[in-house]
Amino acid sequence: MHSGNPLFSEYRPVMKFWRKLFNPFIALVAIQLAWLLVVLVWIRWFVSSHQRLRELAEKYSPELLHGTIDWVLLAEGLVLLVLILGGVYVIFIYWRRQAALYREQKKFISQVTHELKSPLASLQLHLETIRLRHPSPEQLEGFVSTMLADTQRLHGLINNLLTANRLELKAPRLALRKADLSVFIRKYFDQQGPTLPPDTRLNLELQEGLVSRFEAESLEVVLRNLLENALFYSDPPADISVRLSGDKHHCRLIISDRGRGLAPQEQKKVFRIFYRANRGSERVPGTGLGLFIARAIIRRHRGKIWLNSPGPGQGTSVHIQLPRVLENL
Repeated sequence: MHSGNPLFSEYRPVMKFWRKLFNPFIALVAIQLAWLLVVLVWIRWFVSSHQRLRELAEKYSPELLHGTIDWVLLAEGLVLLVLILGGVYVIFIYWRRQAALYREQKKFISQVTHELKSPLASLQLHLETIRLRHPSPEQLEGFVSTMLADTQRLHGLINNLLTANRLELKAPRLALRKADLSVFIRKYFDQQGPTLPPDTRLNLELQEGLVSRFEAESLEVVLRNLLENALFYSDPPADISVRLSGDKHHCRLIISDRGRGLAPQEQKKVFRIFYRANRGSERVPGTGLGLFIARAIIRRHRGKIWLNSPGPGQGTSVHIQLPRVLENL
C-alpha cells in the first residue's frame, strides 16, 4: 500500500498542492491571462514592426507606404487569436465534463460494490445460521423471506446494470405491443404489495380502459425503479400514491411520495447517468442508474418523463406521459 511508503508520504503535500493549483477555476483564469498576454505581445510586436518598416520606407522608398494593409494584418492576427481562445474554451469545457463524469463513475463503482456486497453478506449470514443452528420452521420461514428479498434486490441491480449497458450501446427499438396500461400497472403494484416494508401506504387511483403501446418487461423496469426511489427517499412508513389518467391523446402516470424531496437545481440532473442527489452524510441505497434508465426507456416508448418537487422535505412526483391508443380506431 502507498500509505506505508515513506517516499509517498513525503511527496503527498506536494501532490495535494499541484492538484489544488490545477483546479478548473484557476485553470480558466490562467487561460484568460495567457491569452491576454499573447494579444498584448502580438500588438506590441506588430506596432514595433510597423514603425520600423515605416521608418525604412520613409528613408528609402516612400511610395511603399500603405497604411491600410498593415491594419488588415493586425485584424487577421487578432481574429486568429480569438479563434484559438475559442478552441481552448471548447477543450476546457470538454475537459470539465469528462472530469465530472470520471468522478461520477468512481462514485458509481463504489456504490455498486456496496450494493452487491450487502445482500450477499445477508445471504451468507442467513445460510450459515441455518446450517449451524437449525432454526425452527417459523424462523426458517422468516429467513427464507429475507433471502428472497435479497435475491430480488440483487436481480434488480444486475438487471439495471445490463439495461444501462444495452441503452448506452444504442440497442434496437423495443417491441411495443398494444395492451391495457391500467391493467398492467394495477397487476404490477398488486404483486409488489406483499414485498413492501411494513406499514407502507400504497394508494392506487387508476382510470380504467387506458390502452397504449408498450413493452411490458421494459415498463416494469421503469415502475420498479420509481417505486424503489420512492421507498429509498422516504422515511418509514412511506406514503406512495400512483395515479393514472388519460385524455384523447395521452396516458399520464404520476408516482408521488411524501419523502425528502429535491432542491430545484437537482431536479434536471437526476436523470443523468451515475448522478445521485446530494444527501450529505446520509447513505441512501442506489446506484444512480434508475432514473437514467427510466428516461431512456420512456423515450423509446415515444413518451416523456419529468420530475417535480416543491423542495427538500416536501416529497417528489415523477410524471410519465405515453401515447394513448383509442380502441375504436
